[in-house]
Amino acid sequence: MAPHYQSATLIASPSYPNAIAWSNENLVAVASGHIVTILNPAALEGPREFVLLRASEPFPIGVVKREDLFQPCLVPTFLVRDTEPCARSISWSQPGFAPNSGCLLAVCTADGHVNLYRPPIWEFCDEWVKVTDVSKLLFDYYRSINFGEDDSPDSVPQANSKNTQEIGCTGQLQEPLSCSDFGRRKRKPARFESYVYDEDESDLDASKDADFLLNPCSKPNKISMKKIVKPGHEIVVDRLGDSQDIKAALPCNAENTCLPIITAKQYAHRNAILSSLVVAWSPVVPSGDATSCLLSNWCILAVGSKSGDVSFWKICKPEYYTIDVCMVTRDPILIGVLKAHNSWVSAISWEVSYADSSKSSLLLATGCSDGSVKIWSGNTERSNQCTMPFSLLAEVTTNSAAPVSSISLSVPAQPQHGVNINLAIGRVSGSLETWMWDPCRNQIENTSACHAHGLVVTGLSWSWDGQCLYSCSQDNSAHCWIFREKHLEEIPVHTNFQELNNSPDLSEVSNQCFGLAIAPGQLMIAVVHSLDPNLLDQMYQARTHKAVVEFIWIGGQFLGLPLVNGIPICTQQSATNFLWWGSNIFWSLKKYENGETGLALWDTIAALQVLKKSAPAFLEALMHKWVLGLFSDDGQCGSINMLYHSRKDMMSKASLRKLHLLNIINRKVMLSDHAQYSPGGENGNNAETDFWNNLLVSSETELRERLVAFTFAAVLDRIAYLLKGASNEDRWFPVGIAQMDSWVSMNSGEAHNKLNYLRSRIKDFVSRIESVCEYSIEETCPYCSATVHFESPDVALCGGGDLATAPAERHKLLRCTTSMRLCSILDPTWYCVCCGGTVDKLGPETFFTSTTASPLDANYDEKSLCLSAATVPLCPLCGILLQRSMPEFLLSVSPL
Repeated sequence: MAPHYQSATLIASPSYPNAIAWSNENLVAVASGHIVTILNPAALEGPREFVLLRASEPFPIGVVKREDLFQPCLVPTFLVRDTEPCARSISWSQPGFAPNSGCLLAVCTADGHVNLYRPPIWEFCDEWVKVTDVSKLLFDYYRSINFGEDDSPDSVPQANSKNTQEIGCTGQLQEPLSCSDFGRRKRKPARFESYVYDEDESDLDASKDADFLLNPCSKPNKISMKKIVKPGHEIVVDRLGDSQDIKAALPCNAENTCLPIITAKQYAHRNAILSSLVVAWSPVVPSGDATSCLLSNWCILAVGSKSGDVSFWKICKPEYYTIDVCMVTRDPILIGVLKAHNSWVSAISWEVSYADSSKSSLLLATGCSDGSVKIWSGNTERSNQCTMPFSLLAEVTTNSAAPVSSISLSVPAQPQHGVNINLAIGRVSGSLETWMWDPCRNQIENTSACHAHGLVVTGLSWSWDGQCLYSCSQDNSAHCWIFREKHLEEIPVHTNFQELNNSPDLSEVSNQCFGLAIAPGQLMIAVVHSLDPNLLDQMYQARTHKAVVEFIWIGGQFLGLPLVNGIPICTQQSATNFLWWGSNIFWSLKKYENGETGLALWDTIAALQVLKKSAPAFLEALMHKWVLGLFSDDGQCGSINMLYHSRKDMMSKASLRKLHLLNIINRKVMLSDHAQYSPGGENGNNAETDFWNNLLVSSETELRERLVAFTFAAVLDRIAYLLKGASNEDRWFPVGIAQMDSWVSMNSGEAHNKLNYLRSRIKDFVSRIESVCEYSIEETCPYCSATVHFESPDVALCGGGDLATAPAERHKLLRCTTSMRLCSILDPTWYCVCCGGTVDKLGPETFFTSTTASPLDANYDEKSLCLSAATVPLCPLCGILLQRSMPEFLLSVSPL
């Protein structure tokens, strides 16, 4: 296997394809048998967290008569042997759906149950917390319509037409589908059920519906008799499958006595529609409504089942974010069921397609165990309704009937560069296909097909805007393919890079590969392998080393991107490799200039830190070129010296996201060796360090001025609403106005003219100020009740500057980065891992996502503010996701 950056061993081995997922907040989840392991790539040797899977009770779908137990449709269920829970499919949501604005994790188990989990924010433990049982909600829905078996058309869960399928509306239910009243169930052995054929497909070849269980968990085999508990009946069979005893409905079970007696085909049908196989989260649904916020507040969880149906669950963001004990997670809403295939749905992939600059739609690709693949389009314009129409765009027609094991969609990030959509299909046979769909002509064509692997394709993922495809297989191989001129060309997976903190290479003792995932910055991939116990040390390794996750650098591959020329290279031998690295790092940083993309740059920062130690001169020249490109839109910065002397004017015209990126690069890369840095301090010992110090001071000053101007404008907007008699209840309530006023007064000579103007306008409404905002000039120390004067926007000392009135021991207090007021010492506060700032008052989303003029611009209109938008836990100085400071023995997120 290729050289890796680091590796992490696991105590359990995966069993199914696509067993690894990398979240957009930089957490890696691995479905390893009976647990899902959560890793922080920045601290692989540090703490971990887990999702511990527990056995689930079967749903009471009915009772089968004794004479129907041996019907052909029940044979797969009758012969089931698995008794331990096992993770079959996992998927991360986008950030913003957990109570702390993190990601939710959807887990589908081998017994067909789907649950949602959140991080243990306030529990202070290493096990993730289950928030929703999606399978229970699905069962409630089907039970309310009698599993679609009534003769009336209203009870059918999906309505089909030739090109469009309107998935069922759940608004007709008498009660909302909620899991808030779920009781704790008694723990019983889990059931693992194989596929049960539909009524009209009992004669199909069973090989088409083969389960993709590659390496089943070992089960204890100490007894010759196994009991399979069914709702309404009990069967005892021996290991050869011979029936020893068959009992009718148990009279001692009150629940079973009230269950209806159903036919074998009904039981098989109900079991198939409730047996989930694969889960996948959609991207956050874009919204064209700019009056509320630029980002919508919901996404969709797709769940594929054995019946060929795909159920869609609308998940909304919490009403507010918190790190304190509170229940703010919303239950998912079933918006319908789509009849996608006639057999098992084995793979799902989402993407967002932009038809033009204003309209967008969700693209869904579904793969089936009968070999078919379809592409669907979801209409996001009906986002506020309880249904979402999905229309069939294209269907892959091929002679191969091999089951689909993995699929991946790719849509160009820049719509103006073309609208062709790439689809990659991996099959159980080891074959790999790529297809290109042209929406303008509504045609799909096969661009390449090859026998890429010897066994099941267990992972597929596009990267670099659809230019590169990564695949892995059960044959323990991983390949990289360049998509050039409508065909695939294989290149090495790894790239030469001087590695730091290398871990022992366990790839030589691995025997199978179960999936791969790409980092948010797309400079690294993670590949999970199972280990051959016969090749491990039986005393020290075989007991605890069941699998390994390898992290491999991929940022030095030539992908056809423009090379960064004009940068000096230390050695001619590594010139090309360094230039490719520079081009790919530029591409990665460029995509983060979009304010709607969350900042998770860990792999990019890690690569720059390696370059800083191995090629400092190259890094310096590379970052100079990047800074010039960051302000190239102005057309004035021809050289780095010109930028340095006119940095204040340049930064006043830059977007908020560009200033955030500049702060991150400064703190985590260029000034990472200067631990004692503070804005305005003298920490530099050479001209280059002074250059980056001054850039950081200028950018942070610009960001603080914009934040204060935004807050002052919000106060004036609330005053205008008050004067008109309108209500301000649902609008953001500014705090810390007196402290911000003190900060502007301290820097009045250097402050922006617009800032002084807004401050003077607020002074005109002193009599009304307390009714629209929090305005408290006096602050006291929470420890000794001494007076605290405003001296700095970051920290404060009680007692002020008068030593005569100061207490004997002056306490150092933290100020909120957003409001500049003192942070509470009783309530938990948000923490920034980049600048180290503390926040207890969150700012509105519009401050971070607004693409309009800066609040400091002369033509900025306070009436354009959207103060009804939700508050978000983002650092105003760095733009990264804030989090709760956790103890060292618990896992923390590292976005940088």
